[in-house]
Amino acid sequence: MRSIVNRFNAVSVVRRASCLVAGGTLAQRVVLVAWSIIPAVVHAQATATDSTRARRDSLERVVITAVRPTIAAPTAQSLMGRDDIQRRFAGQDAPLFLQSLPGLTSYSEAGGYSGYSYLRLRGVDQTRLNISVDGVPLNDPEDQVLYFSNVPDFLSSMQSVQVQRGVGASAFGTASYAGSLNFQPVPLATTPRGGAAEITGGSFNTMRASVQGATGMRDGGFAAYARLTKQHTDGYREHSGNDAQSGFVSAAWFGDRAALKFTGFAGVSGIREAYLAAAESELTLNRRLNPLTDHEGDRFHQEMASLQYSRSLADGVTWSATAYRNSAGGAFDVDFGDGSIGNYFLAHVWYGAFTALNVRRGNLSFDAGAHLSDYHRDHALAMRPTLSLREYTNTGYKQEQSAFAKLAYDAGPWRWSADLQLRRAAFRYTPDAHANIPEASIDWTFVNPKVGVTWRASNDITLYASYGRTGREPARGDLFAGADDVNATNAASVLPLTRVQPETLGDLEVGATWHAGDLTVQASAFDMQFRNEIAPIGQLSLTGSPLRKNVGSSARTGMELDATWQATAHLTVTGNIALLHARIDRYTDDAAAITYHTVEPLLSPPVVANQRVEWQFSSEWTLSLGGRFVDRMRLANDGNAAMVVPANWLADSGLTWQHGEWLVRAQVANLLDANAYAGGYAAEGTRYFYPVASRNVLITTRRSF
Repeated sequence: MRSIVNRFNAVSVVRRASCLVAGGTLAQRVVLVAWSIIPAVVHAQATATDSTRARRDSLERVVITAVRPTIAAPTAQSLMGRDDIQRRFAGQDAPLFLQSLPGLTSYSEAGGYSGYSYLRLRGVDQTRLNISVDGVPLNDPEDQVLYFSNVPDFLSSMQSVQVQRGVGASAFGTASYAGSLNFQPVPLATTPRGGAAEITGGSFNTMRASVQGATGMRDGGFAAYARLTKQHTDGYREHSGNDAQSGFVSAAWFGDRAALKFTGFAGVSGIREAYLAAAESELTLNRRLNPLTDHEGDRFHQEMASLQYSRSLADGVTWSATAYRNSAGGAFDVDFGDGSIGNYFLAHVWYGAFTALNVRRGNLSFDAGAHLSDYHRDHALAMRPTLSLREYTNTGYKQEQSAFAKLAYDAGPWRWSADLQLRRAAFRYTPDAHANIPEASIDWTFVNPKVGVTWRASNDITLYASYGRTGREPARGDLFAGADDVNATNAASVLPLTRVQPETLGDLEVGATWHAGDLTVQASAFDMQFRNEIAPIGQLSLTGSPLRKNVGSSARTGMELDATWQATAHLTVTGNIALLHARIDRYTDDAAAITYHTVEPLLSPPVVANQRVEWQFSSEWTLSLGGRFVDRMRLANDGNAAMVVPANWLADSGLTWQHGEWLVRAQVANLLDANAYAGGYAAEGTRYFYPVASRNVLITTRRSF
């Protein structure tokens, strides 16, 4: 239709031009006619090109559109785009990079940069966050966690990441229980031809080399993107380094109304382990102390590949189908303290497929999706040095089927929305051949509804409210009380699998967005009411994590404020603050036989605040200064005010020089060299901490081409 209109406009211009010059000379007529025709033809071609680009982009974004709520949705959300990533990213693990967003905290076992790092949202750990890339779920179905150390430099290949806080919108994979992280890869339809090579080096012998490139849209509708990275760090803590490599590739063919896209990534990481925190008294003597020995390590690899077919069925109607395969494997060491070292082996294979539909017709928006997956993971233990002789081998199987439908209707300044997800998950355990117990299995079914309303009160003010309810099944570690193997000796304390109940959450969210010239403010308040929360109230596991059990009722309420002020064309000020009141109403400590009432849960700081100023003081130079405050965090669930991680405020800075294709950026973390801790645990009245790295510098050089 648009091409017909463009042709009609061009013909009309020609006719008008001919009439205007009817009385002139032949030369004048030619010049004036050409002068009139050329802009019309150029406009017609540009409009057609823009239309094609938009159509291809919509085909590539079918799944993103289905799982990501729009800015008008009644959801507390933050979006970090490509510009934000390229300005500050230097290869660090995603949890450490994303912690500047509202309500997020993180810590690294190694002290910083790369290794095992963990994210918490509103004080809830990342096993309760739905994590996906282009809609493909990444949470391991058994543990419901993604180890970002397996996919180093992941953010280099991302166009954006959206963080939803609270129940949020339905997606594929594990329940979006406390929130979600949805990653969008570099889009092939709109990324121009070009690339970049980067080298990063700095403190603690940290080094990274990365190269990436995109073909742009080629003749015949083909486009591709690829990245390769190799990085190394010794780690801040003693013998806590990491050697890692990763790659990312995507390629697509775009037709007139259809697209076929492949996305894949792979990573391998060899880590010197630091999973145990150090006692406070030991850290006063040596802040870099790592209780583990230098011969305890691990090595894991992970791969994901997906193939997506998208098609425009009609104007405003697009559909896609995606198939994926995810695999990972490796082993890690645990020192049992009696001179023996166990080597735990893990390997999984995971297949899945999902479909998504987008409909945009007038005031109506409709999105739907369905997903199914099949997963199994082998667990084994061998004792060093005889790794060929296994103490046991067992297998866990997990299947999932789910479907969702989302509807939004605009009525004047109001947008009414509803979202319903049906989800079934099933787990089956096959014990070792010599365990002397039968197979065990269990399944769960969840109905997860959400409703919301958004009111555009004026051109500058938008208000929203939503309520959602979701349920989540226990992870394997919850079912087995942290045991990696269930056999005749411990089955009585674990089985049947119904001992640990699924947990549910009712989440009320209200919020507002206010624009006033160059100032934008987003505010939200939430009331999260949990039933049978699987909370970390048990004893410490071998790797320092508290075991989790059901608690009858618990809650998290609070407020979040996020502001951006474009003070001048060259000066930007941003900041956010999250206030949290978290409590467990009642639970019993089985080991001490004590019942506690109204106590604060672990690692849930009452205040988290971030501040940043970016000043482009010349055409080539930009200076940034940032600060981050994290309030004290409980290390024990017994209300003991002494068992906390002390509050801390950390500063960082960055200086960037950019000229043409060259960029050089120097970043200083912990600028004031604060003596700070990011996490830990308590045992027998002693505080154990994971320290934050002392002042450290990273310098990145990038050459674009």
